[in-house]
Amino acid sequence: MNQSNDTSVNELFKAHPIPMWIYDLETLAFMAVNNAAVAHYGYSEAEFLTRTIADLRPAEDLPRLHENLRNAPPGKLQKSGTWRHCKKDGTLIDVEITSHPLVFKGRACRFLLAHDVTERVQAQLRIARLNRVYAVLSGINSAIVRIRDREALFKEACRLATMEGGFLSACVALVDPADGALAIVAQAGQGIPLRSGAPWPAQRAAREQRAFICNDISNGDCNGIGNDIGADGVPEPMRADLLARGVRAAAAFPLLLGGRPVAVLALFAGVAGTFDEDELKVLNEMAGDLAFALLFFEREKQLNHLAYHDMLTALPNRDLFLDRLVQLLHANKRENQPVAIVLLNVDRFAQINDTLGRHAGDALLAHMARRLESSLPGFYNISRIGGDNFALTLSELACLEDAAAVLEQRIFATLDQPFSIDGKEVRISTRAGLAVFPADGADAETLFKHAEVALRNARSSGQRYLFYAPRMNAALAARVALENELQSALEERQFVMYYQPRIDTPSGRIVSAEALIRWQHPVRGLVGPVEFIGLAEETGLIRPIGAWVIDAVCAQQAAWLAAGQPVVPVAINLSAVQCAYAGLFATISDAIERHGLEARHLEFELTETAVMNNPEEAARNLRALKRLGVLLSLDDFGTGYSSLAQLKRFPFDFVKIDRSFIAGLPDDAEDAAIAAAIIAMAHSLHLRVVAEGVETEAQLELLRTLRCDELQGFYFSRPIPAQGFAALLAADSLRPRACGDP
Repeated sequence: MNQSNDTSVNELFKAHPIPMWIYDLETLAFMAVNNAAVAHYGYSEAEFLTRTIADLRPAEDLPRLHENLRNAPPGKLQKSGTWRHCKKDGTLIDVEITSHPLVFKGRACRFLLAHDVTERVQAQLRIARLNRVYAVLSGINSAIVRIRDREALFKEACRLATMEGGFLSACVALVDPADGALAIVAQAGQGIPLRSGAPWPAQRAAREQRAFICNDISNGDCNGIGNDIGADGVPEPMRADLLARGVRAAAAFPLLLGGRPVAVLALFAGVAGTFDEDELKVLNEMAGDLAFALLFFEREKQLNHLAYHDMLTALPNRDLFLDRLVQLLHANKRENQPVAIVLLNVDRFAQINDTLGRHAGDALLAHMARRLESSLPGFYNISRIGGDNFALTLSELACLEDAAAVLEQRIFATLDQPFSIDGKEVRISTRAGLAVFPADGADAETLFKHAEVALRNARSSGQRYLFYAPRMNAALAARVALENELQSALEERQFVMYYQPRIDTPSGRIVSAEALIRWQHPVRGLVGPVEFIGLAEETGLIRPIGAWVIDAVCAQQAAWLAAGQPVVPVAINLSAVQCAYAGLFATISDAIERHGLEARHLEFELTETAVMNNPEEAARNLRALKRLGVLLSLDDFGTGYSSLAQLKRFPFDFVKIDRSFIAGLPDDAEDAAIAAAIIAMAHSLHLRVVAEGVETEAQLELLRTLRCDELQGFYFSRPIPAQGFAALLAADSLRPRACGDP
C-alpha cells in the first residue's frame, strides 16, 4: 500500500472486521490502524498512532518480539504464530499474527492482521489441563487397586498430582475429629504450609462466601476454592507468602467417611482460574475415589480385627494369641529365656448363665477381660480363647517360680474380688494350667496343648493351678506346704529372735546388735531366714511376720530395762515389701508406745533396693521415722544401685559395708580400695560405718587402720539367743573369737 492507493482501498482497510495496522520496521511505531483494531483494543486511532507495537506486548514477550523481527524473511508473507497482546484495560488476549512487508509513506513497514484466538487457546489449555487431571484420576484409581496402606496411597496421590497433573504442590492432611485441626501426612511438590484456619482463602462456590479452606473442610462444608490468590482478599502475610511461592490458585477437597471429613486433599496451582467447573468435576470424582478407598481400608481393618479378636471382650482370639506366642518363642529361643503360657477357666460358669442369664455371663467375661488388662501390662498377651477360657503369656521370668507368683499375686488376686453384675455381687473361682517353654514344648501348638492338659488336671484334682511338668507341681506343692507352715508358725509363735553384737572398733565394747529371726520348726529344728523370708515376701506374710519381729524386739528391750540389765540399740531389718506398706510407721510407733520403750533403743536397717525402688516415698517415710527418734542404717551398701552422694537425701545414721567387700580383705586390693572409699565418703557425710562379715584378725586390723567405726561378724560372735546376748552385755566387752569357735 502507498499514497497512490485510491480511496476505496483505504476504506476497505478501515472497514475490515479483523484488527489490522501498519507499523514502521525501524521505530515499530504505528503508521495506520483500522476501525476493528480501535474497537477491539480500546485505544482511539490517535492513541494508536502515538504508540509502538511493543506497547501491546507484555514485558516478558519483548525479547521474543525483537528476535522475530530480526529473523523475519524480507519481502515475504509471514505467519509469526500466536502472541499475547494487552488491551488498554489490561486484559490479555491471544492473537494469531499474519504480516507482509510493504512501503508506506516512503518508509519500510509491515502490514499486519491480528486474529483474536483467545477462546480457542483457552479451550486448548482447558483440554490439556483436563487431560492431565484425567491422567491423575486414572493413576490414583490404579494405585487404589494395588496399594493397601493409607499413608502410602496418600503419598502416591500427591506425587501423581504434581508429576502428572502439573500442580505446584499437593498434600493430604488428616482432620482431628475433636477440633478439626489438620496434620499433614503426605506431600509432594513445593512445601506449602498448612494449618487449621489458614493458610489459603476459599470461596464457597454455592453461596460465594469468603472463608478459609481449612475451616470449610473441617466443618464438612463444600470444597474450598481460591481461584485467584491475588484478588480473593487473602489477608497478609499469607497472600504475599503464597504469591512468592508462585501460587495463584488453590482448592481443597474433603475425603468423607460416613458424611464426616476425615482428611483433606489440597492442591495448589500456578495459574489463576485453574479450578473451573470441568476441572472441579474431575477433581471431585478423584476425591470421591480416595474416600472410597479409605472406606475400603476401614472395612478391611474392621474385618481383620474381627478375624483376630473376640467380639465380646475385644481381646485377641486364639489365632492371634498363637501367632504372637510363635513370635515370642522365636525371640526367647535366641536368648534362651523361659516363657510360661497360662490358661484360665471359670469354675461353674454354666451355673452363672443359668441363674442370672446369658447376658450376665457375657457381662462377667467382659469385666474379667477389663480387670486382667488393667492389672497386667500389655506384654502379657491376654486373650480370650473361647467360652469362659482366657490365656496369657509370662516372659522375662527370673525363675519358673515367678510364674506361680504372678498367677497368685496378680491374676487370682484381681479375679477373686467381687464383680457387680446387674446390681448383684458375683464372686467367681478360677483355675489355671501352666506349661513352660522350652521344657514342656518347643513350639506354640505343643505348649498350648500341654497347658490345656495342665488345666484339665487342675480341674479334676481340685487344685487351684497346676504345671504340666510333674517336677514343677512337686515344687509347687512344697511351696504351698511351706506357706501353710509359715502361717501356722506365725499363729503358734514358733519364731524366736537371735542377736548378733556390733563392736566399737577402738574400744572393743558392744555398742549395738542386729536382731535376726529364726524359725523353731517342730520337725526340722532351727530354720534360718534364708529358707523362708523370700516366700514370706512373695505371699505377703512378711507384714505380719515383720510386725511380730518389731513387737518381739520392743518387748525384749523393755524386759531387759525392767530387769535393770544394760541395753544397747537393737537393729531390726525392714524388707522392701514392709517399706511399701502404708501402716509401717503406725506399727513401729504403736509397739514403742505399748511397751513403754524409748525410740533411741531401736535401729532400723533398710537395703539399697528397699530405698531406691521409690526414693521420694522412702525419703518421706525415713524422715517420719527419724522424727520418732529411732536410728537408721543403710544395709548391704555397694550391692545395689545407689551411691553415697544420694545418701544426702536420706536421714541415715549408719552405712553398713556389705560382707562381699570384707571377705577379700586384706589381700584383695580392689576390695580394700572400695572399703576405704566408702569409709572416707561416709565420714565426710557425718555417717558412722559398720563392716559386716568380719571373720579374721587381719580383717580387723585393716578396718581399724581405715578408721571403720563398728564391726560385726563371726570373729566376735555368731547370732545368739536373747539370754546369751544379755550375758555378753553384762560382761561389758567381747573377747574376739575365731569363726570356728563354739
